[in-house]
Amino acid sequence: MKRRATLVRRVCAALLLALVAAAPLAVRAQAGGGAPAEPGLPPLPTRPPLSERLPKGAAMGSVDIMELRRRLGELDRLLLLGSAARAQAMLDDLAQHSALERELVPRRITLDQLRGDHAAAVELCRKAVTDEPRNAGLWRELAVSLLALDKPDSARLALDRFLANSPNARSAGIVAVDMLRGAARPRAALAVIDSLRGVLSEPHFLGIERASVLLAVDRQEDAADEAHAELVAGPYNLALLRTGLLEGPYKAGHAARFLARLQVLAGQPGGSTAALVLAADLEIVEGRAAAAFAIAEPMLARPDGAMQLLQNAVVLLRERNQDAAGAAKTPEAQATIDYLLPLLDRLVVAGGAASLRASAADLLAETCELALGRGLLGNDPRAAVVRFDDMLGRVRAANPGSEYLYSSRIKLAAYRRDVLHEAAAAARGLERLATDMNLPTEGLAMVRLTLGECYLAAGDTARGRQVLTALGRDPQFRLAGGDAHFNLARLDLAEGNYATARDRFAVIAMDNPAAPYANDALDLGLALAEELENPGGGPTILQWYAQAVYADLTAQPVAHLQALERFVQEASTRLDPTEPQHLLERGRWELAHALVVAGRRADGLAQLDEIVARHPDGRYPAAALQLKGQLLVEDGQADLARDAWQRLLSQYPGFLFSDDVRDDLRRLPH
Repeated sequence: MKRRATLVRRVCAALLLALVAAAPLAVRAQAGGGAPAEPGLPPLPTRPPLSERLPKGAAMGSVDIMELRRRLGELDRLLLLGSAARAQAMLDDLAQHSALERELVPRRITLDQLRGDHAAAVELCRKAVTDEPRNAGLWRELAVSLLALDKPDSARLALDRFLANSPNARSAGIVAVDMLRGAARPRAALAVIDSLRGVLSEPHFLGIERASVLLAVDRQEDAADEAHAELVAGPYNLALLRTGLLEGPYKAGHAARFLARLQVLAGQPGGSTAALVLAADLEIVEGRAAAAFAIAEPMLARPDGAMQLLQNAVVLLRERNQDAAGAAKTPEAQATIDYLLPLLDRLVVAGGAASLRASAADLLAETCELALGRGLLGNDPRAAVVRFDDMLGRVRAANPGSEYLYSSRIKLAAYRRDVLHEAAAAARGLERLATDMNLPTEGLAMVRLTLGECYLAAGDTARGRQVLTALGRDPQFRLAGGDAHFNLARLDLAEGNYATARDRFAVIAMDNPAAPYANDALDLGLALAEELENPGGGPTILQWYAQAVYADLTAQPVAHLQALERFVQEASTRLDPTEPQHLLERGRWELAHALVVAGRRADGLAQLDEIVARHPDGRYPAAALQLKGQLLVEDGQADLARDAWQRLLSQYPGFLFSDDVRDDLRRLPH
């Protein structure tokens, strides 16, 4: 205990001595002196006060540095968003602070470039690089504006200075090459890549870009060599290389030497399998599905090749799903389907691992659905439908839980019913599908709805009514049940049960106003109610219209057109033209559509004109003018289409789709 007390006293004494020794230092520090330097070490730097750090002429407190920084960031966002007017106003405001004079220079340059005034941007850049010759960013912007002014020699000099002053030559080289390619200067871009490869000692530096620029300058064999070397060094760059070529210099029908050389290189010992996949994709772009499959077929026997082909199939399908309306039925789109179907079918049958076969089966079902939805069934649709049926059977065996299997089956049945007019055969296929225990609950409703519609199209209205009634009564399928009730209401109308049809139309229109059929249901319900109260028409006129509805339900397009023509003729002579005749107006609208589908466009346009002339205050004149303009555009009569749409906007400003009409007007050629 005594030893511990002695130790404590010694520690307290040492601390007291340290505090006494530190007191003079604290006094000197409070008096304004700095801390004394340790022997042999330089004195610590002291930070100058804020008044000395502010730019000359800026008094303490006159400039809020943090606020100015925030506003500079806001200015940068405005420039990034392309808001030139607001950026100019903010820049003028910030220019009042001399503290920002240097930092506003690059923003002024960006603003001039945003406005397209590259001459002014060049002038600002030249003045700025005089003061800051080592500022790589200024040299870069100078090169951008010089390229925009079509001064490639001066731009190349500016790029040289940009590369020389950049702290990272590799990233600067990438920026320079992108600039030159964007300015359509492939030869200059090629020179930059080649020089940087020597400087960086990277023989594969920017291989994808070099292949693209070589192809752009028509050095096709060299471009193929570069593309193959890039895929040998990095096979996972296939997607990047493919995108770079197809979105860049590769044009179908103008790169035969490139494609031939690529196939030769890929077929040699040590050749890249990724290059074979790329060659197959390029054959598809050329519209040659058989040649593409011939390239890919030997790869199916190798696990790595099969996996690469499966991954590439995903890319091809996603591209086709994203096609615009104009590209939906191009030769390339048809070649894609014709290539994927046998390829994926082979992978399903003999794809090796069960997981690979299941993935291929899901993609095969998706391909079938895409082909049916876009009408890409080739020259023999009937044979294609039989082939799809067999393929979907193999999909079910390999992957019964496929996301696209049952939707493809439903779409196949609808295609057979509506396009091939094989409603009875379509119904038999759906009957088998409805008993499939693997069918998801969500798909069951669509199967039953399509089955009922197929029965109606086949003329079996009794079974159609039975299936649709059961679906409509099932509370689990409310949305599909609404479609079923709409078809049942039309069937009631076709069979002469006008009052029942009227009531059913009214109920389903109010039950789900947002449904696709709601407007038609409301329109038909009101027209039926008015006609039943019409002393000049009534059931006599409704009988003529009911025949057209029956022909439409039972998929008889010729009889449907003839019945509509009879109805319009009879109603025009029997009904009072001084009173609103909404059923006659709707009959004319349906007749116009049927005539266009039948190829009688002139007669269809005449019916649209009749709607506008005889029912100016009705429900369809604005829609008739819109459809007339669309048909005239398809016929190459842009001036007449413009007249129709301008008349629509002036006479019916409250039309629901007026914005779409204005967009169509803007797209018309001047």
